[in-house]
Amino acid sequence: MRSLTILDIGMFVLLASLHSTAGATEAPVKVVASEFPPLTTHASGQPGGVVLEVLREAGQRAKVPLDFSFLPWQRAQLEVQTRNDVLIIPFTRTASREAHYQWVAPVLEFHTVLVTLAPPPSSVEEARALVVGYVRGTSFKDEAEQAGFAYVEETNDDATNARKLKLGRIGAWITTDLMAHGVYRQAGFDPAELKYGPNLGPVKVSWVAASHDFPKDTARKLAHAIEQMRADGSYQAIVKRYR
Repeated sequence: MRSLTILDIGMFVLLASLHSTAGATEAPVKVVASEFPPLTTHASGQPGGVVLEVLREAGQRAKVPLDFSFLPWQRAQLEVQTRNDVLIIPFTRTASREAHYQWVAPVLEFHTVLVTLAPPPSSVEEARALVVGYVRGTSFKDEAEQAGFAYVEETNDDATNARKLKLGRIGAWITTDLMAHGVYRQAGFDPAELKYGPNLGPVKVSWVAASHDFPKDTARKLAHAIEQMRADGSYQAIVKRYR
């Protein structure tokens, strides 16, 4: 039997390396989110929601594996700020955030609104007498400050705001026209009770955002996939299920 030569051993190592590489799978990209129904949901441990579904479909089309992780909102933002390989949803693009993140793709337009159970204020000026609640670490803080609200209470999640509104502990809830209905129902209450006051600021957009040094090629693949989804109607089909 012929003994192995150095050339034989080299070929064996090369083939083993190629086999290992072919069998390896690309590590999934981490996506951090918090519960903001219907944009992002985590009912019974199942990731869902309109923004998440759009990104999940885009990942499949772009062949970019994604791993969704639900965290408290401020912790989710800290993950993106301290790492270079994380996506975050749903994320509103604001002037104060602009330079600190990579903006991958716009997903959904919305309005920030004042929600009440009593007859709603007819203007922002009238609403300034109310105690208002919003989720800390969100763009709602900027809007509350710009509106001149003096009596504010921050919470860790929007379901808490829904409960506080129901119990009369706040007079108005700052949230979005897309989220109020779903969050209030998820908290166990009838969304038909809700009344909507004035919008706070212009139309806003929920984005897929990323760490500042997130791989540009991966970001482009995902953005292109979302553009394709808009062009072929699959994006609109996802959004329609949540309207």
